Amino acid sequence: MKGIVFDIQNYAIYDGPGIRTLIFLKGCPLKCLWCQNPESQKLNPQMSYFKEKCLLCKTCIQSCPHNALKLINDEIVRDEERCVVCGKCVEACPNDVMEVIGKEMSVEELIEITLRDKPFYDNSGGGVTISGGEPTLQFNFLLELLRNLKRNGINTAIETCGYFNEDLIDELAEFVDLFLFDIKHINSEIHKELTGKNNERILNNFKIINSKFGNKKIIARIPLIPKCNIDLKTINMIGSFLQNVNYTGPIHLMPYNKLAKTKYEKVGMGNLYKDMGDLTEKNLEEITREFEKYSFHVIINH
Repeated sequence: MKGIVFDIQNYAIYDGPGIRTLIFLKGCPLKCLWCQNPESQKLNPQMSYFKEKCLLCKTCIQSCPHNALKLINDEIVRDEERCVVCGKCVEACPNDVMEVIGKEMSVEELIEITLRDKPFYDNSGGGVTISGGEPTLQFNFLLELLRNLKRNGINTAIETCGYFNEDLIDELAEFVDLFLFDIKHINSEIHKELTGKNNERILNNFKIINSKFGNKKIIARIPLIPKCNIDLKTINMIGSFLQNVNYTGPIHLMPYNKLAKTKYEKVGMGNLYKDMGDLTEKNLEEITREFEKYSFHVIINH
């Protein structure tokens, strides 16, 4: 069984307990205004182009078997309808300007990669975290990968936006040691404005996982986005929701950063990038105090 992977990161320390390997799967049902991984949104592999490194030598244009590339106004422009993501331009480019984002990989390949670091997992209480995008979009592949990780004695976690069918929860819970579960907003209409989807399914899934499997199985993570959800009214709505569903675990705060702009430009989405503003230390202190009023232990993941 194969899935589409767009990145693998080693020695991660903010995505579950201990030292971990992060495996990023492509595809996401949400389109968050602040998305930090725009290259994860599409399920299929795609091409990137780093304009600042381009020498305009036209080697990529000459190498393309589908005539999908042209030089227009000192920039290589890709015809998405013609491009089949064959990677010929990547092979031809002398300056690593082009890149295929998303690679088909088998469960066996990923198990082999992760087993290399198993001593680090065992010594630190770590393991493997599957992220995205939204990993449940590739559900059959995700489940088989998780099943094989557990067979090899590896702790498992998934980072999820929570937007998946609740019928999947029991199957996931059998092989997932920890759900790192994002909660972005409680108001469903505002949530749709920010992400493109309502949040009823997300909040219901959080409630089910927490009630069926307990706080040791799930951690609430709050992406903190200026202009979107850092006002204290919204923070209190989130705190009240978590208290009402009897969640007593920690809260992980995920501060917004502006480093994704280059990613947007590389995958041809530069016009969609939005600078959401600045998140200050004062904001973090105020938000932390609000959550602490609900007796939550707060961890800031910088």
